[in-house]
Amino acid sequence: MADIGRDLGLSPRLTDILTRLIGSTDHEAWVDPDKEPIFYGRQETFAQRLRISTRQLRTHERSLQKYGLLQRRTLANGSRYGSAGLGLVLTPLIERFTEFLDLREARKAQFERMKQLKATRSVRWATFRDELVRLSEQDQASEDVQAMILERASWPRTDTLLTLGEARLSEHVEAATDLCTRLVDWIDNHSDSSCEPEETFRCFIQEDIHQILSETCNTHVDKLSAGKPAQDYPAPGPTGPVDCKERELEAETLALQGLFSGHYGLGHAVSLSSQEFKMEMEVRRHERDEYAFIEAAAARIGPLGINISAWAAACDRMGRARAAICVLLLDANRDHPTSPVMNPGGALRGMIKAHNRGKLNVIGSLIGLHRRRGL
Repeated sequence: MADIGRDLGLSPRLTDILTRLIGSTDHEAWVDPDKEPIFYGRQETFAQRLRISTRQLRTHERSLQKYGLLQRRTLANGSRYGSAGLGLVLTPLIERFTEFLDLREARKAQFERMKQLKATRSVRWATFRDELVRLSEQDQASEDVQAMILERASWPRTDTLLTLGEARLSEHVEAATDLCTRLVDWIDNHSDSSCEPEETFRCFIQEDIHQILSETCNTHVDKLSAGKPAQDYPAPGPTGPVDCKERELEAETLALQGLFSGHYGLGHAVSLSSQEFKMEMEVRRHERDEYAFIEAAAARIGPLGINISAWAAACDRMGRARAAICVLLLDANRDHPTSPVMNPGGALRGMIKAHNRGKLNVIGSLIGLHRRRGL
């Protein structure tokens, strides 16, 4: 009842009292059709447990009866007897069980939507900050930009977003989106004002090109290239003959590295993503590609069960673009044939730790996903 008390119009106090009443009944009465869940306790004793007066308890009982959540079956003087089946009858709760389940599912769905809105707001916050640092001090001091900075300063704090309610939070995110768009448009119309090169998706992805070969050479040590002993062969690359698997894999790897780090790297990465990720990108097709990609990843953290704190930590530690790549990889590898991602939230925190150790290789993971997709 704690999940849906507010939806039923109950105050926190009424919700607590109803929950305690439920917990004080015979558990079998809730599943046995021949029994009724009835609270037989004395008002005085129950009021003491709640630390309220008996009069207040009677008022609360009448309120619960008014909401159709219990029936009062007592003697004229209010007496209750278990042997006679007299007390507070909670059978209406069983009769409305389906309604309560629907309310709880609706509440859960609303909470997930609000978490996604909160994640989107965090992206907007970072976008505004990143765009602002592209401006010179002179441009930041301009009247238009100062007005936008003041507007951004009026945004509610992150820790209060979920208290706004879905409608107000949605309106706020729309306003935040409009503000970021206006700042980007202002910068585009004042192209000479940028004092820093813009960071793009490709910059982030190119930072992570390391050795990716996972196939060991299938040639015997005595048959290395040209018949030379291993210690006399100076080349650092694969040393087997032309049909060596390591040579084939190196050539493919180098080609794929170029594919992911080239001009269309972002588009190809998205082509490997899940259908759900592609749908989020399609919704944002009119936005700048880099921003759309990050926001699509932020929209997926709720459905994947990733805590927003994990997403925020990933953005803080490795940058928003690389964090978005990680979400894409976790999302796409849920259907991995041998080692599917079962806990995306835990896996993302593991990737953060790997990044902190300098061991995170997103290019290698993208190449592995590319090979599995058969593209």
